[in-house]
Order: sequence, then structure tokens, then C-alpha cells
Amino acid sequence: MRLRRRWHRRMRRTLEKIYRLKMQSRRKLAMLAVFGCLCMIFWLAGHQLLTASDGHDSDSHSSYKGCAPIDAVYTWVNGTDPDFLETIRRFDTKYDQTRFDDKNELKYSLRSLEKHANWIRHVYIVTNGQIPSWLDLNYDRVTVVPHEVLAPDPSQLPTFSSASIETFLHRIPKLSKRFLYLNDDIFLGAPLFPDDLYTDSEGVSIYQAWMVPDCATDCPWTYIGDGACDQHCNIDACQFDGGDCNESGAVELHSELHGPAATVMPPPADHTPVHKFPNMGLQKLFKSSSSNFKEIMRHKNVSTLLELRRIVERFNKDKLKSLNPEQDASILVSSNSSTTANSLLHQEEFKSTANIYTRSLIATNMLLNRHYGFKARYTLAHVGFLIDRDIMVAMQQRFQQQVLQTAHQRFRAATDLQYAFAYYSFLMSETQVMSVAEIFDEFDTDGSGTWSDREVRTLLARIYSLPLDWSAMRFFEVIVQNCSASMGHQEKANTIVHSTLVYERYEDSNLPTITRELVCRCSVLAEALLANFGVRPKYRFHISPKRTLHNNFMMITSNLTDVVDELDRIRRNPRKFNCINDNLDPKRGDDNELVRHLLEDFYLSFFPRRSKFELPPEFRNRYVSWSDYQRWRRRKRAVLVVGYGVSLLLVVFLACLLCQHKAKIVRRCVQCL
Repeated sequence: MRLRRRWHRRMRRTLEKIYRLKMQSRRKLAMLAVFGCLCMIFWLAGHQLLTASDGHDSDSHSSYKGCAPIDAVYTWVNGTDPDFLETIRRFDTKYDQTRFDDKNELKYSLRSLEKHANWIRHVYIVTNGQIPSWLDLNYDRVTVVPHEVLAPDPSQLPTFSSASIETFLHRIPKLSKRFLYLNDDIFLGAPLFPDDLYTDSEGVSIYQAWMVPDCATDCPWTYIGDGACDQHCNIDACQFDGGDCNESGAVELHSELHGPAATVMPPPADHTPVHKFPNMGLQKLFKSSSSNFKEIMRHKNVSTLLELRRIVERFNKDKLKSLNPEQDASILVSSNSSTTANSLLHQEEFKSTANIYTRSLIATNMLLNRHYGFKARYTLAHVGFLIDRDIMVAMQQRFQQQVLQTAHQRFRAATDLQYAFAYYSFLMSETQVMSVAEIFDEFDTDGSGTWSDREVRTLLARIYSLPLDWSAMRFFEVIVQNCSASMGHQEKANTIVHSTLVYERYEDSNLPTITRELVCRCSVLAEALLANFGVRPKYRFHISPKRTLHNNFMMITSNLTDVVDELDRIRRNPRKFNCINDNLDPKRGDDNELVRHLLEDFYLSFFPRRSKFELPPEFRNRYVSWSDYQRWRRRKRAVLVVGYGVSLLLVVFLACLLCQHKAKIVRRCVQCL
């Protein structure tokens, strides 16, 4: 009996121990599971915080002073790559190897960008599939983009023309709306801020350099389409003087010198002239003898003193010719008979003397003349160009044929569309038309729906030259009264009566109530408003006067003395944008090697520290081709997916095994105790 009781007690104690061990093991497993979940949560949270901090840093770079994100885009090629040389020789056996010679300009340009423009969000390097050996591809603020990803038509590739590559830069995936386009031969020598490129009040800043090269000898673009016939400009290369020498459409600026028989050519359909509000000849500000010189001073293409001097000299020549009409007629006949021969001769001379870049500038300017009228245009300084993707798309739609022609060129051509010059000229030339009602609302500053005498005074001050004359006020008053009377009181019952308060009228004012409906229905007044205020610039821009303060340009040659002097000039006064272009003589190999070392020493004097875009000096990229790098990334991604999948399956299998055999595991744990 006693043994039976002891056996029951031992069994009860054993079962209690097993139950306690089972509960303890469950608690331990639960604690381990909770601990593992907490570790996973902490790891995910930390990873998310790090990612958010990186994103915050990149956003802080791009949102400098509340600005929208701005990315940087570089175009780069390694001209010493054997594969590249073999590819280019298939299309051009006379290829100059120094044309795309790499002197590590991109590396030092990125160092300058990190030092002076750290607010740039991301850097995209557009290449033909090459990867710089020193570039850190793991850095999250840089991406290499090959041409094959961007080119809309595979037949465009391979291309060795920068003008062709520039036609699809805006197609980079995830590119910011506004991006800074830089060549690898440009580096920053002073802090660059977003305000140097764009402000909400003034729009994009445009840094102009010199006038577009003359289309012919002694024939600047200020002579083209100015209304006076210049026989030496009446050639195909100068668009036949803009039609000034056409007898059916000539415009003579000096009407009194050529008599009353002078004809007037209407302006082109796409050229919008600005007409003054008619003053019905109530006053003559100048005598008739001074009207010709007044026209010269108001010449639409005059922008510098030198151009003004040329216009005045031509005016004097025309006056001299008017004194000898017979001689002038003989010269005219002889010049017309030799126009074709001179044109062909000039074309041959032009092809032999002008380089491709100059010729493409002139071709682009001729295209702009056909769309926006003849005017003197300026090329752009060697700076970084802030490009808006939406505006670039609009420009390419406007010049679709020329863009396609440029995009399909293997090498640079004289008919190429100059990227930045065409873009900024398009931006400055595009206009939008305002309605009469919108113009009325602009002058209706108090929003009353009527024009007070103060608002009428503002309108007249913007139309007429100052000081305002009484006749101008009286003429406007007559126009308004006539329109009000002609409209009559036909719709009195159906119209809302707007009354102008007494204190909104001057004491001697006889103006009726000027409503929006009256202005819109008064044809004379509506035409004057549309002519003076109807056409507005579509995009905001500002021609910066600080070109010389923000830009350095240097063309290095194989002359060592000149190179040292030019580099010292930049050392003395580094500016925001510094462009070092090379024009080395391929026959002087030893001198070119010394120039390379001088240039390397010059860059190191400004940027000796390695940037985050670079690998440590002892490392090099394993892959120098984008296609090989992408294959390695795909293999790496596949290995990671397989590894993570196997690990996950192993964890699930162990968990299921633990749940199925938990009793055995507990029993073995008890035995061990």
C-alpha cells in the first residue's frame, strides 16, 4: 500500500516536472520568437530610417532654399578605349584619336560639383556604354545611362555626334523636371547656387556670349531683314537679305531719300509687330528732316554701339547714292546679274573656311529666322545649361524635322540643330496671346469692373511716350465716347449698369463709364490693347549681365607656353563656370603628353581630395562596359533571390519540425536535466 502511494507521488511529481518544463520551453520559445520579431522590426526600422535620412539628405540638396529638385547630366566618352576606336573606324577611317581623348576631366568636374554645388540631387552620366574605371557605382547619387536606353530609334546608334546625343538627354528615367546639363570639360571654381540658374520672379538666367557669326563677309545678321537692301547680303547663305532686295516687298527705312514711290512690305505672318495706339496725327514730335535718323535710332535690331555705327554708315552711303541715281542704277543691274555666281563662290569659300560648329550655328539661326523673324541673336557662354524637360519637348515638337535629322547623324554636321542655342532661342521667342478681357482686368487694379481715371492714366502712360500730351488724353476720350454712343442704349434693360464712383473721376473728366463689355466691343480700343499688350512671352527668362563674372573659357593647344599662361589666368581668377577645351595637334605627341600632365597638376591644385563619386585609389571597376555590368547585376540578383529563398524555406521547415516533434524535444530536455 505504501509502495503504491509512493509510486503515485513519483508519477505526479514527474508529470508536474514535465508540465513545468513544457511550460518553460514554451515560454522560452515564445521569448525567442518575440526577440526575433523585435530584432526584425528594429532592423527594418533602422533600414527605413537610413533610407529616409539618405532621401532627406538628397532632398535637402535639391530643395535648397525651397527650390525644386535639380539633377545634373553629363555626357562622357573615353576616346582611348580600343573597342570604341574599332567601332568608330568602321564609320570613319580618318578618325582623329585626339577628338575624344579622356584627360580625367569628368572626375575633377564631379569633385567641383560636390564642393561647390552639393545641392544637386542626382548625377546622370550619359555614355555610349562605357563606365569610368574610377567611378563608384554603389554611390546612390550617381547613375550611368547608356545611349541604348535613351535613343527612341535604335537606328540612331551608334552615334558619335554630341548634337545627336543631346536630342534625347531629357528622356532619362526619373530625371528631375529641371536639370543642369554640363560637359565634362566644365568645372566649378566658385560656389554655385540655384538662384544663379533660376528664380521664380525672373525665370531662367541666360548667359550670352557673342553674336552669331556673320553669314557672309561684312554682312552681320543685323543687316538681314532690316528693311534696307544690301546687295552683298543678297545670297542664299544670308537668306537673300531677308527679302529686303525683293522689288515686290522692299521696305525702305529712308522714305524721304527715295521718294514717295517706296513700297512697304507687310511683316511675315509669324512675326508680331508692336503698333502704337493711333494718335490721328495730332502732334509732331520731330521735324521731317530728322525722321530718318529717328528711324535709325529706333532700329529693331540695334543692340550695341558698333551695330549702330554700321547702320549710320550705311545710311550715309544710301544718302550718297541718292545724289547719283544713275550710278546707283548701274550698280544695281550689275550686282543682280552676278548674284548667282557670287552665291556659289561664297558657298565654296564658306565650306573651306568655317568649321562645322560655326556653320551649324548659322543654320540654326536661319531656322529661327524662318519661325520667329529676322533679328540679331547671340550664342551662349560656356556654362552649365538649365533645361526644362517640358520646354525641351515643346521645342522638339516645333522643330521636329530638324531634330530628327540631327538625331540620325553619326558625326557632327553643318546642318545640326545646336542644342542649347536652339533651346534658349525658342524659350525667349515663344509668345502667348492675351484676350482683351484679360488685358482689361490687368488695368482694373481695384477689381470694380470699370476703369477709373487713374487706371486710364496708367493705360495711356504705357501706350504713349512720356510726357503725356493733352491730345492723347483727348483722343482716348473721343474714342471711348464714340464707342459708347455707337453701342447706344440698345440693351439697357438686359445689361448690368456699372457706376464709377465720383472720387474715381478727375474734376475735368468727361469719360463715360468704361466697362469690360465696352472695351471688348470697341474695335479701335480693342485693337490698340491687343497690339500693345496682347502678345506676351510664354516663358520667364532673364538675360544675365554677369556673363564675364561667371564664365572662363580656355582653348588649350600644343604650345606649352600658352597653356601655362592660360592656366595661370584661371588660377588667378576662377569663376563659377570654367571651360577648358582642347585643340591639340595630333602630330605633337610629346608636347600633348606634357599638356596632359600640366592639366592634371592644374586640377589637383583645386580639387586634391577624392569625392564620394570615386572609388578608393587602390580600386578599379571590374567592368568598364555597361552591358557587362548589367549582366553581372542580373546574376548577382538571381543568386540573392535563390539564397534568400532557400534560407526562408529552411526556416519554415525548422519551424514545422519543431511544432510536430515538440513532445520529443521536451522529453529529451527533461532527460538532460
